[in-house]
Amino acid sequence: MALSAETGKVVQWRRWAFANLGSVLSNFGSLWLLLAPLLAAYAPRRLFKTYFNLFLRRHARRLLAVVDPYVTVDVSEPGGASAHYSRYGRVTDSGDSTYEEVKAYLSDACAGEARELRAEGASEGDGVVISMRDGQDVADEFRGAALWWTSVVREDSQGQQRAHTRQCQRLTFHHRDRRLVVDEYLPHVRRKGREILFSNRRRRLYTNNKSGDSFRYDYKAWSYIDFDHPTTFDTLAMDTARKREIIDDLDAFRSDRDFYRRAGKPWKRGYLLYGPPGTGKSTMIAAMANYLDYDIYDVELTVVKDNNDLRRLLIETTSKSIIVIEDIDCSLDLTGDRAATQRRGRRNDRDDGSRRHDRDGSMVTLSGLLNFIDGLWSACGGERIVVFTTNHVDKLDAALIRRGRMDMRIEMSYCGIEAFKTLAKNYLDVDDHRLFGPVGEILGRESITPADVAECLMTAKRAGSDDESSRLEIVIDELKQTAEANAKAKAEAEAKAKAEAEEEAKAAEMDRDNTREEQNGRKYPKI
Repeated sequence: MALSAETGKVVQWRRWAFANLGSVLSNFGSLWLLLAPLLAAYAPRRLFKTYFNLFLRRHARRLLAVVDPYVTVDVSEPGGASAHYSRYGRVTDSGDSTYEEVKAYLSDACAGEARELRAEGASEGDGVVISMRDGQDVADEFRGAALWWTSVVREDSQGQQRAHTRQCQRLTFHHRDRRLVVDEYLPHVRRKGREILFSNRRRRLYTNNKSGDSFRYDYKAWSYIDFDHPTTFDTLAMDTARKREIIDDLDAFRSDRDFYRRAGKPWKRGYLLYGPPGTGKSTMIAAMANYLDYDIYDVELTVVKDNNDLRRLLIETTSKSIIVIEDIDCSLDLTGDRAATQRRGRRNDRDDGSRRHDRDGSMVTLSGLLNFIDGLWSACGGERIVVFTTNHVDKLDAALIRRGRMDMRIEMSYCGIEAFKTLAKNYLDVDDHRLFGPVGEILGRESITPADVAECLMTAKRAGSDDESSRLEIVIDELKQTAEANAKAKAEAEAKAKAEAEEEAKAAEMDRDNTREEQNGRKYPKI
């Protein structure tokens, strides 16, 4: 009975299915008419893509590595950033300088191999950057690995409605050289590119702005002009052996990066230039900058508000630069006579006007300057040279110029015969002459600076004579007159210094008397 009941239900279901089959098929047919085009367009591709990603991609990669074993890396130009190169290692506002560095690295190779080129003016300087036109390629080799660079244009929509194109340098190499390329070759390309961009830039002479203006929204710590000083070591009036010693020291500093890192020292070096006015201290700095191809930061301490602002100036300097503080004995009260400084401070404390001046003036201290030279903050960046100049080295505090801060002391002395020969070549185009003997005797006997000798040579040049002997005779006469004038000025300066010393002694005696009177007044008050 149970079996017959089940059979009856099946029969009823079949009858109902056959009775409604037509309507079901008609509804499915109309639905199929709607879905068939969509399924035909998307279902096979999506199903294949899903199946490929899940099961076939790994095997396909292995197969492709056998068929095509080459890997490509694209270096694209940064989108939306204006390219420039005003500082070492920075070429774009976005901070991504890789593309510009690769272009600079490939510039020489492109000029030698590619047939269709594109020339663009360098962002700084007067040079031209040569690059490949689209579709061109050049070959390169690095430690036995063959590499190819190709210039391509790539569309990059980045979610925008309208896609824009970006220039791209495509690197192609064998997959077995992947680690070599990523770990060594690409960093090598960037370093070389930075060096090329740095050498093509306009070198600059910076000076610091007044710290009191730092509240302005457009305040900048440094302002600059292009540095185009013509002085070189070849035209510098100095003893030849001494010049060679300085050049060798600069070469050793520039190439000793690994040594400084290994020794645990910041990559910087200090030079103290001292000597009478007119002996060429500023000219020496220009020659050093031209030889090393460095920028110059000229620090004016009198407009620096305090040690904090001095530290901020240091942070905003760049690598490959010379930081200069000229006439440091006159910039601030940083001399070694600390007792005299304290006496002057006590006198100023009794003078309201002097107190106002102290508050408004620079608050930079000797300690702050020492930290500026070789404190913790001096290690930021690298490859910096610090130069102090002074006319009176004996007045400077010993802590300021000790070894380790001022590594090399260079005396810029009066003009000798070797320096005169350089000046004679520069001004009169004379290499050697019999009258150099009498000139040497005068220079050996008298203290004449290279600046005074240069003026004598200029006078001889303007005389209009083309005869070397006549010009040098004029130079000898001018040197004799200069020696007499210097002797007279020296005597007057000594007399003035003597009078000032006597006045200072009287002022010190008055200070002592006033101090005794104050002490006696406190000890025996009036009744």
